Amino acid sequence: MDESPNEDRTEESMGESLSFETALEQLEGLVEKLEKGNLTLDESLETFEQGMKFARVCSQKLSKAERKIEQLVLENGELRAKPFSEG
Repeated sequence: MDESPNEDRTEESMGESLSFETALEQLEGLVEKLEKGNLTLDESLETFEQGMKFARVCSQKLSKAERKIEQLVLENGELRAKPFSEG
């Protein structure tokens, strides 16, 4: 299987150095590779493992972004920033 430049990087360093968009592009590329069905079992497993790392990076970045989201709320005639909350 072709070695990717991200192959030896830990998930933590991947998460710090990759943007959400880059991680998502990498994940989509791996999914396409798997969907073609031309990989050996070992290659498929390795590709799947890499994909899971990128999926976790994406999930962590989305969670972090969600925590940063603030809503503007009208309180006593003034707009105030309020932390985002689900529900």
